[in-house]
This record gives sequence, structure tokens and C-alpha cells, in this order.
Amino acid sequence: MNDTRGDNHFGCVRVMRMIEANLAVRGITVLARSMVRTNWEKNRSFLEAMANSDLIVINGEGTLHHGSRHGERLLKVVNHPARANKPVALINALYQDNPEHWGRYLEKMSLISTRDSRSAAAVTEASGLSVDVVPDLSLSAGAEPRPGMLVRDRLLIGDSVSRNVSASLLALRDMHPEAYFLPILRTIKPSKPHFPLPLRLLRQGYIELHARAFALSENRVLYSRSEPEFIAALRRGRLHVTGRFHAICFCLFTRTPFLAVGSNSWKIEALLEDFGLGKRRLVTQDQVATHLEAPDELAFTDEEQRAITAGLTMSHNRTARLFDRLKEIAVNGTA
Repeated sequence: MNDTRGDNHFGCVRVMRMIEANLAVRGITVLARSMVRTNWEKNRSFLEAMANSDLIVINGEGTLHHGSRHGERLLKVVNHPARANKPVALINALYQDNPEHWGRYLEKMSLISTRDSRSAAAVTEASGLSVDVVPDLSLSAGAEPRPGMLVRDRLLIGDSVSRNVSASLLALRDMHPEAYFLPILRTIKPSKPHFPLPLRLLRQGYIELHARAFALSENRVLYSRSEPEFIAALRRGRLHVTGRFHAICFCLFTRTPFLAVGSNSWKIEALLEDFGLGKRRLVTQDQVATHLEAPDELAFTDEEQRAITAGLTMSHNRTARLFDRLKEIAVNGTA
């Protein structure tokens, strides 16, 4: 549940690929998927597959915060008749500032794994359950192998889930002739996979027209057609300035120095805390310009490099244990 690939977001694409690869290597077959923000309760084929399954896995990602109706819709699966008494696992979850009654959904889960320690504490407070902490699954493969020749000669400016922050970052790009705008989406506008088919097609047409118009009106824009292409573009950066959580994750496993602007939840702050990176790289929207006066001073220190290595190793090992537990729960059928 909560397949986030439909947004054409390279972080979400990577997360879903890691989830399915880790399930497959343990002999677990995915019978059905419910796309992000769709009403799974009205999807008959999905409900039929759920009734015939051994395990229901919810990809929490950045959905379960501030009482999101999409988040509660996911958790309600524990009460659906098609679930019967089969185990439900919530993995890769952010959990922040949610209604008290959500704890009653959490209490019925067989396994909960959050992607940061703050969320784990919030889930425990809401449900009384012990919670695993496994960093975001985009980090689960560990460090990306370094190419033989690597030249970092670009200042990269990313985007944000906030339109206001994205506009501010784009304006900064214009102030620096050596800077390139690098969004983490295939285009600047996200897709709407939960829309009915006719509206999805109209939306896709609009997105493509907007992307072409933007590329013509703006110079130094780097669109990536795939995750490897985004990684290759990121590796050219001597610094990446972004408001995207998953862009920070990509910076960690590609060892790209970054500057982070806060997002719509504590997800970036919590990631940096769990990796032992502190607050040095977390800035407000108004502070970015000052830091860009000397971008090379934000190269990773030796201490940061060691922290990132330890964090990536921890992510890889904890991911393996998490999916081993999922297989055990699926085989034993305990809820």
C-alpha cells in the first residue's frame, strides 16, 4: 500500500524499487499495489488480492503527519474485512503530530518500522508499541560506487515540496552564473496518479508542455529522465542546495555536499540527527544566500564522512533485518 512511484519522484521510485527487491529476494511475491493517494477501499481487484494475501505492507514514507486524511486511509486497512486477521506491517514511516485516535490503528499492526527516531518515539507514545528505526529505504543499498573520474564543478540548486521555497531557490540560481537548477522530479510539476484516467492524461499533457516552456524560458535547467541520470547530474555538484528530503538521501549515498532547507515535517532534521550530522547543514530559506557566498566551505569534513559511512552501513544492515522479519511474519501468519 502507498506505492509512491506515480509521482515521478526519483526518491519514491528508488524506495519502491528497494522494497520490491528486498521482498523478492526473500521469496515474497507482490500480488497487488495501491498507488499513493488512491482510494483502495473502492478498488475491487486490490481488495480481492488483499483477501488472498499472507501479508499487507504499508509504505509510510512522508504520508503520516499532521493528521493527513490520506495517512488515516492507509491505517484503516487494519479494520477492513478483506484484511481478516492477516498481519499488517507499517514500514519506512514518518509519524508526526497525528490525532490521538490513530493509536488504535497502530495497536493492531504486527510490525512498525519508522525511518527516524523522532517518529519511533511518537509511535510508541501513541500506541505503547516497540518500534524499529530503519532509515529511509532509499539509503538501504549503502554507498553508491564511485565512478573512476569524478569532477564536481557545479553548484546545484534543487526544489522543495513548498512552491514558495522552490521559487526562492530558483531565484538564487539566477544570482549565480555557475549554478544549475536540478529538480528531483522528472519535471517540475508532479503527476497525479490518483486522478481518473482522462484527468491523468490531461495532467500529463500539461506537465510536458510546462516543462518545455520552462526549459525555453529558463537556462541552466537539468531535467533527468531516470534515477541513474539524476544521480549522474548530482555527482557533478560541489554543493547541492535543496528542500527535498529524498534529495538529501541521494546526497548522502553519493557523498555530495549539501545544504538543506526545512520541509513540511521534521523529516530532514530527524534524518540528520540519526546520521549524527547535527544542524550545520540545515538552514532557513533566508540564510541560503549567505552560505552560497562560500559554497566550497561546505565540503564534507572528515568527521562528517565517517558519520555518513556509519549511517549508510547501519541503514543497509537494519534494512536486511527488517525484511527478514517481514518474511517471518508472512510465513507464520501471526497478527
